[in-house]
Amino acid sequence: MKKRSAFFIFICLVGMGIGIGQWFIYNEMLPNIFDTWTIIFFVLLPVIFTLPNIIKNQLPFALAKLLSVVGGYWLIFFYYSIYLMLIYFLLYVIVYIFGLNEYWQVISAKIIMAGLLLIICLIIKGTWNVFHPVCRRVVVKTDKPLKRDYSIVFVSDIHLGTIIGKSFSQKLAAQINAQVSDMVLFGGDIIDGNLEFVIRDNSSSPFKKITATLGKYAVYGNHDYLGGSLVKEQSLLKSADIRFLKNESVVLDDCLKITGLDDYIYHPTPIPPVQEDNLFQILMEHEPYQIEAASAAKYDLYLAGHTHAGQFYPDRLVTRRIYALDYGTKLFDKMTAVVSNGYGFWGTPVRLGPPPEIVLIKIEKI
Repeated sequence: MKKRSAFFIFICLVGMGIGIGQWFIYNEMLPNIFDTWTIIFFVLLPVIFTLPNIIKNQLPFALAKLLSVVGGYWLIFFYYSIYLMLIYFLLYVIVYIFGLNEYWQVISAKIIMAGLLLIICLIIKGTWNVFHPVCRRVVVKTDKPLKRDYSIVFVSDIHLGTIIGKSFSQKLAAQINAQVSDMVLFGGDIIDGNLEFVIRDNSSSPFKKITATLGKYAVYGNHDYLGGSLVKEQSLLKSADIRFLKNESVVLDDCLKITGLDDYIYHPTPIPPVQEDNLFQILMEHEPYQIEAASAAKYDLYLAGHTHAGQFYPDRLVTRRIYALDYGTKLFDKMTAVVSNGYGFWGTPVRLGPPPEIVLIKIEKI
């Protein structure tokens, strides 16, 4: 927890330092909008972002939620303002090199205004995306001796916390139940990073209403490890009949086997080889680091999350380079790999790119 607090304090200090530079440019180019006194916001907002992330349990409940939302929007505005400043300085260098200073005086303010309007539009669009999740459908054909066809709802990266609360999880539970699945699998990061706040909000209680004939299973993600107590989280979700698979397996209906791995960042675990060829083998882990290894180990279906598909542009350019599959569905030899971009979000209630989702997987006999 000390490392977590240090991380957010670092973001606060960096945000304040760079934020003053951002204010200077906005003030210089758009003085009618960013008057001198507005520097207060560029200094104060990083603090507002940091406080609920390090002392949320000491704050009044409603205040912690409000500060988290305000701070979250600061984070995305700050993030995109960095890109705007980089574009501004790059164009300034080009103008200086080619001696076009007279044009710079005309267009510089227009560049900043256009960039500011674009940032606002992206934030509005990203906020709309957050609250309009979709159900992505995947069909897996198999020649394994299944008793019948099966359906799985896979959901990852819910991130229950100060922003994502009970109303959000109620909507998720209703959307899952609408699919009428045989089993529900949770791919980690159910908790954003503070279990005590989730307990105060009672935000996991709607999971009790999720129905699945063959059960509900989960693996731990890196944010679950930040929650404070895995034992307490396991106990909390056990009341919703959710069973955590921590480097263990369960056989369902005598023909399906689900293996869940511990979080790879905290406890990297090699992929166990498939033992029973007659069972349809499902491997679930949080980070999609071991897709090729799972394929080599002869699994039929691989499930992971974690990436958020970058959550917003241009971060997906990074996740695409890190993982063999950062989002979507792809065949690796005979194994179908499904990586979800998640249902929730981290840091800011903004998502750009693939919309938040649950994944409905149909396993059909050939």
